[in-house]
Amino acid sequence: MQFSLATIAAVAAMVPSISAHYCFNKLIVDGAVVDSEPYQYVRQNTNSNSPVTDVSSNALRCNVGGLDSGSTTKTKEVAPGAEVGFALDSTIGHPGPLQVYMSKADTTAASYDGSGDWFKVYEMGPGEITDEGLQWLSNGISNFTFPLPEETPAGEYLLRVEQVGLHGASEVGGAQFYISCAQIKVTGSGSGSPAPTVKIPGVYTGEEPGLKINIYWPIPTNYTMPGPAVWPEGSGEASSNSSTAAATPASSAAAVASSAVSQVAQAVAVSTPDAAAPTPQVISTPLVVPTPAGTPLFTPPSNGGAGAVPTPVTTPSTGTGSSVQKYGQCGGSNYKGSSECASGLTCKAWNDFYSQCL
Repeated sequence: MQFSLATIAAVAAMVPSISAHYCFNKLIVDGAVVDSEPYQYVRQNTNSNSPVTDVSSNALRCNVGGLDSGSTTKTKEVAPGAEVGFALDSTIGHPGPLQVYMSKADTTAASYDGSGDWFKVYEMGPGEITDEGLQWLSNGISNFTFPLPEETPAGEYLLRVEQVGLHGASEVGGAQFYISCAQIKVTGSGSGSPAPTVKIPGVYTGEEPGLKINIYWPIPTNYTMPGPAVWPEGSGEASSNSSTAAATPASSAAAVASSAVSQVAQAVAVSTPDAAAPTPQVISTPLVVPTPAGTPLFTPPSNGGAGAVPTPVTTPSTGTGSSVQKYGQCGGSNYKGSSECASGLTCKAWNDFYSQCL
């Protein structure tokens, strides 16, 4: 069977149609969800599961409404070196990097507005870049953890996670930021000096090559993580080649097309990172949560925890004859659904292969 390069790109671009939005709504400490109820130690946002797209907005800190919910959010005590992270309300369905920042409060995390300095402590990029495209380590996961740096000075902090959806990022403003902030109190006697530090907003312009990128066509040959380097140097990096990943040699166009078709049918597969590199810490045993019935929140992946096994998820209804809801697909090459957006929305074409109601 013969495949043209245009066909390969079109098929690969269909992958976003099986994805959906999501929220990081629970804090994980020492491998267990701290509370079974959402938004107990994570600040509640007010825009449901919608992303932030304006990198100059204060909402980039802790999501829309996140700066107003600190007083109703608990603060969790955490020891340096502890495995910390977040659990989601579903699974990550949009392709892109995941990063974690911290900012120390002057007094309490509950009263802190995040206007101080931020530093990055963790990043999860593409495990590799093949002739099939970018293979994201975050794809399909429902939780993750990483070790809090041992050198972290004692005090109260905002712990901020962002996962950036790049499915429509071929122009400035197309990257979608899924953000949450947890409140933690770091104990111990760490004496490190976190650096480099940035302001949020201010850390991004939207022009960064890791934020303005067409991930479908032409197939990228490299990817650079946006934002500053991880602190401490050499730690907290889950991508296969530090913060910059490079493509592996191509095999054949037929192999690319065959894999792209498989992605559409089965969802995007998580690739195995280089054996010599740190891997993302996805919890591979049931999360311990204080539920009366004792039912695990998370079903372990079947691949031993090397990366979560993704499951297909759906976008808002795009069926023929019905209006498409916000963030649903409304057009693109080979798209057969409705192109009529719900009232007040416009069908925005990100590229030849994907349009979205906004």
